[in-house]
Amino acid sequence: MTFHIEIKKNIDGYTASVPSIKGCEVWDKEYEVVLNKIINLLAYYLKFDKDFTYRLDIIQNTKELVSYTINIFKPA
Repeated sequence: MTFHIEIKKNIDGYTASVPSIKGCEVWDKEYEVVLNKIINLLAYYLKFDKDFTYRLDIIQNTKELVSYTINIFKPA
């Protein structure tokens, strides 16, 4: 399954979202934490356990926005 993740820099931290899933959005002060949170939230929306794998590719990287493509694989 392939999805897009967008991480936007705010004054007080970062907001990450999966635009194709309504409500799939998180916030944190740290970039790495918000990225980890959005991946775990996406897995939750897909009803995956914690034993999933994924591939993350950057498709856009600017000062205000980083956009990824994530290929997420359901556990066997």
